[in-house]
Amino acid sequence: MEAHVITVTGRVVDERGAELSNLTVEARGDWLLTTKQLARNTTNSQGRFALAVPEILDFSDVPRSFQIRVLDVCKRPLTKDRDLSGTVPNHDLGDVTVQSADLNGLLVTNLTGKARYVSEGNALKLLVDGEEAFGRIADDIKRAQHSINVTQLFFSVPDEFHHDNEAIDPATKEPKEKAKLVFKFSEAPLIPIDPLVPNSPKDPAPRIGDDRPERLLIEKALKDKTLIRILLNEPALGWPEGIFWLGVLTPLAAGLGVGGVGALAALAGIGIPFFPLVLAITVVAFFAEFVIIKLKLEDTTDVDDAKKYFGLAVADEAVRRITVHGFRQPAPDHGVLHCKMVITDEKRAVVVGSPFSQRYFDVPTHKIDDPRRGTNSSDMVHDLSIAVVGPAVHDLYDTFRLYWNEDVDPLEKVPDAPAPGPEAGGEDAVSKVQVVRTLSGKRFSGLGGKSEKGILEAYLRAFAAAEHYIYLETQYFTDSVITDALVEVLKTKPNLELILVVPIKPDVTFYPRRQAWRIEQLRAAGGDRVGVFTHWTYQPTSGRPWVAQVYIHAKGAVIDDSWATVGSANLDGLSLDYNLLLSPLVFGETTATELNISVLPPTTGAVTPFAELMRRRLFAEHLGLVDANGIPNPIDKALNHGPEHKWLKELWRPTAERALKHVTAALREPLPGFVLEYPKEDGGWLDTPRKHLAALGVHLKPSEAVIRPITGTRKFYFSSGKWDKMPELEDINQ
Repeated sequence: MEAHVITVTGRVVDERGAELSNLTVEARGDWLLTTKQLARNTTNSQGRFALAVPEILDFSDVPRSFQIRVLDVCKRPLTKDRDLSGTVPNHDLGDVTVQSADLNGLLVTNLTGKARYVSEGNALKLLVDGEEAFGRIADDIKRAQHSINVTQLFFSVPDEFHHDNEAIDPATKEPKEKAKLVFKFSEAPLIPIDPLVPNSPKDPAPRIGDDRPERLLIEKALKDKTLIRILLNEPALGWPEGIFWLGVLTPLAAGLGVGGVGALAALAGIGIPFFPLVLAITVVAFFAEFVIIKLKLEDTTDVDDAKKYFGLAVADEAVRRITVHGFRQPAPDHGVLHCKMVITDEKRAVVVGSPFSQRYFDVPTHKIDDPRRGTNSSDMVHDLSIAVVGPAVHDLYDTFRLYWNEDVDPLEKVPDAPAPGPEAGGEDAVSKVQVVRTLSGKRFSGLGGKSEKGILEAYLRAFAAAEHYIYLETQYFTDSVITDALVEVLKTKPNLELILVVPIKPDVTFYPRRQAWRIEQLRAAGGDRVGVFTHWTYQPTSGRPWVAQVYIHAKGAVIDDSWATVGSANLDGLSLDYNLLLSPLVFGETTATELNISVLPPTTGAVTPFAELMRRRLFAEHLGLVDANGIPNPIDKALNHGPEHKWLKELWRPTAERALKHVTAALREPLPGFVLEYPKEDGGWLDTPRKHLAALGVHLKPSEAVIRPITGTRKFYFSSGKWDKMPELEDINQ
């Protein structure tokens, strides 16, 4: 059948009827599991557009409907999708209205024409790396008077609760309760016992007296009668999608394997009698896989452990003041509770980047072996968090209420509370902020099936406003919408620089290749104006110097010293708009539950003290700009320039080149925290430190290796005060 073209015409105006030029009008059509752009046109000076849309036929050769939307320069939707019939040859839409609030500025509206969760007078504190974030939370817990509300991905608690806590067990000479998580270390020197050193002490020297979050919470509940709520991510197997796909994929996999054996049996003359065995094995495989997946899901949540531990702690209390709930996220059609925050007394809050795990305790110097990281033996971690005092805390509290109240009984619902007043000073800076979120329309009943994508909108608005530089650091950089937006602004703004800091290997299947592809797209669009970097640490030794990557877990951005954001959302589909990994298995969107703080300038483009400070602190850490004590120095003279400075060309790239020469030469001299440029070749396969460094020209063949790339650090046990006997692990993968 011959395909026809459908004509769509109209005019784009604002709510006052003023014509809007240079906006994109796009026609989109759905086909199977994909959405395809059918046509696009730019509005002229009178706001008019004309589209020639090729029809899409369904399996019965009937024209399918399609959608029309209006987009800005970053391809951000400015109108809700409008369905048009594929059987009508001409559509004259008349005036298509775009609300001014949806079009202009930095405030997120979620296409409602009105911004929510915006407040002035917020005292903000940037918390760089785990020591600052965990320490601030410990202090906030200790000063709480009546309530503490927590949302977390993980919360590591001791394996067993003991009322005696740090009392020494005579049999082991160690505390009865084995600490897993320390937020703030006391002033007592931490001097590890090293069993690899001859004549080191044999008896334990347990680490006691430090601030542990679970014990701080118990003390507040028992002594101060503080009400504590803890909401933890709880993955589960969904119904009906999870069971359906388990029922389809498992028999398919089992059937293929057993079917191959059956075919061989048939050739051998066994014939049809073999096939009941095929069916039996398939059924057994289904139930076995069901049990395995259920156990794996249970192993990826701390809900049961936390309920048991805190339950024993308050078991003798007449009023239970610690409540732990799991926020169930049935797979595959739901995401993950990824928002991590602590709110005390509805007046103070920390939006924290890290799960409550000792792995994330780190400092800006990122030493390869640091006993304060406990039994973590993987990479050092760089992270970002933000503390808030002021009216925005009420918006965070309102979001906590949304999470908590979604599933609980009416008697357990969290009531509203008065909003705190504005702050006149304190912390790093006082700023205007907006709380922005990603919420799944499937998970939250009040959304009517439509997901909230405020974090994505915030980024796209900020990109469109950028003039000088965009700085991003993120654990995952895989989202197509973010990449397309950056490509557009790089093409349309020839003076714009983009600086991106990522880990060498994102820890999600398929993400390394996808990240490499997104980076290729950016470089193709911006050329030398795009700089992508990885963070490393360097330690001279008596032999070959040690080099190890610093894993980027942060989710933050600064643009033009004007706009900034810190929160839980990565730049991937799960955090922002949809989960590409699971999209073939579900109908509709699959998003995580995320929250970011957007720090806003008084007017678009104006310098914001918090954004400038954030740029200074992060640049100092990543570029090794340190003071006499080796601590990152945000007032280093190299940072004393405005947003128009060519940060990539004049600072980042030369610094990375000098660092690479230092590493290649294996100099026995300190090299404070440093970055290396992401290799030009296919970075998706360079998934180990050795491969990554070799691609940059560092000699690492066994016969000529000049440095030791480290992939594993030593474990330290708080309960014994000893290092593990296992030494650091060198990356030997070629």
